[in-house]
Amino acid sequence: MAPVEPVEPVAPVDPVEPVEPVAPVSPVAPVAPVEPVEPVAPVDPVEPVEPVAPVSPVAPVAPVEPVEPVAPVDPVEPVAPVSPVAPVAPVEPVEPVAPVDPVEPVAP
Repeated sequence: MAPVEPVEPVAPVDPVEPVEPVAPVSPVAPVAPVEPVEPVAPVDPVEPVEPVAPVSPVAPVAPVEPVEPVAPVDPVEPVAPVSPVAPVAPVEPVEPVAPVDPVEPVAP
């Protein structure tokens, strides 16, 4: 009989923690049947867009000429008060003129 080889000692096993019991699974509700989908109408092809013309460059603006300063305005002399106008005398009524007698023609 062959000699027995020595066996390596086995490392100790960590103790197993107790497992929480699993809650029972609620039953799954039955799935409603899927309604058939209406086919989608084909899309009209997109018309090509006209290219936009390039914008012409804006001409530079001429510089603004400086404005000459305005000379100060001389102060206005105060106007003398107007003297009151004397009242006008009432107009006397005119006597009517007597009618003129017709002129007799002169003999030549």
